[in-house]
Amino acid sequence: MYTSRCVTPLNLKSNWTKIAGLTAAATLATVFALTARAADPIVICSIDDRSGAAADTGTQGYQGVQMAIDEANAAGGIGGHKLKVIPYDGKTDPQLTATFASRCAEDDKGLVIIGGNPSAPAAAMIPIATENKIPYFMLSAGTDTLTDPPAPYHFRFGPANRQDAAAIADLLAQQGFKRPAIINNSLPFGTDGARATTAALKKKNITVVAQQTYDINATDLSPQLTNLRDAKPDVLLVFPYPADGARVLRTARQLNMTAPIVVSRSALLDTLRKLAGPASDGVLIPNTVDPSRADVQKFFTAFNARFGPHQPTLYPIIGYDAARAALQVIATPAVLKAIDAGNIEEARKAFRDGTERLTQFKGLQGELNASYHFGPQQHHGSPDANWYVFILVADNGTRLVKPDLSKFKPL
Repeated sequence: MYTSRCVTPLNLKSNWTKIAGLTAAATLATVFALTARAADPIVICSIDDRSGAAADTGTQGYQGVQMAIDEANAAGGIGGHKLKVIPYDGKTDPQLTATFASRCAEDDKGLVIIGGNPSAPAAAMIPIATENKIPYFMLSAGTDTLTDPPAPYHFRFGPANRQDAAAIADLLAQQGFKRPAIINNSLPFGTDGARATTAALKKKNITVVAQQTYDINATDLSPQLTNLRDAKPDVLLVFPYPADGARVLRTARQLNMTAPIVVSRSALLDTLRKLAGPASDGVLIPNTVDPSRADVQKFFTAFNARFGPHQPTLYPIIGYDAARAALQVIATPAVLKAIDAGNIEEARKAFRDGTERLTQFKGLQGELNASYHFGPQQHHGSPDANWYVFILVADNGTRLVKPDLSKFKPL
């Protein structure tokens, strides 16, 4: 039997009251959700080598990132958001590093990856960044081909090996050297540095008289260095990692090699100089940080107060500069709008586009009037001009000082 139901005004009122209550509850839930989203931290992943062969580079780069992020959070964050750094130690393992990059993109919902000092693990993150469309700010990994051609989401803040090579070649030509010899380890940093420097010297009409490559784990380097000594070079150029670089310098001293020595930027690391001790004194190193700059001095005063004494080198500076650049891009309206909408994919794309508009970003690398230059087809930010100074090792490897280049001459 069919029974009709009479809907009275009271029933209507009751139904509308329920609907209004549900609507209000939904509205409040939406407001609370948006408020919670606005308060969610913006995630930045730091992925680097902090316990492997080049641990100093990754540790100091991460510490530089921490400095910049902590400064931003102390000032209230960006657009109502705090910044959160999730650190990963890639242990100089390309596969582990790539896995961490995937985790950052997929699980952590990171906005950007900052890291990449050793070249092999740094390179392993590039395809992950491309696949997941997550921006990747690479630090000091120097292999030239890492940004040539540029990958869509990958940007480099440190100098390329060709730039180190050009700075060394310019110095040798200026100082009158004619017979350089090169020794390098067998890893990409060593082989690419030797290749780039040989090419740069050729442009200056300077021919390398001898070149030797050694396995990074070799304990006896006297055969290679004896061959170089017998070639009678007027300067020795070394492209190592820290531990093997110390063995090169100690062996050269034991063999009474008297030619001046230039070591690549790896000699900026405390580990190399501590292991080499007095054998590192007098070594000249290319550096992209000018210790005479007042802002650089201010940075290292704060950095050393927090992390202990360090010499003024590029590794913490690159991390700091990359993080500050990231913060500047995050603050742009397009990135914040996507973040507030909870659209991480759109936020990453807007971040990538914003980085390509950093055509004159002023950091702490280079001379005072220098700046980073990025663009749609320019994902390597370090310029060729006004970027390098040379620095001298002194006091049993414990200090980096301004050199007297009038004394850096062929013997």
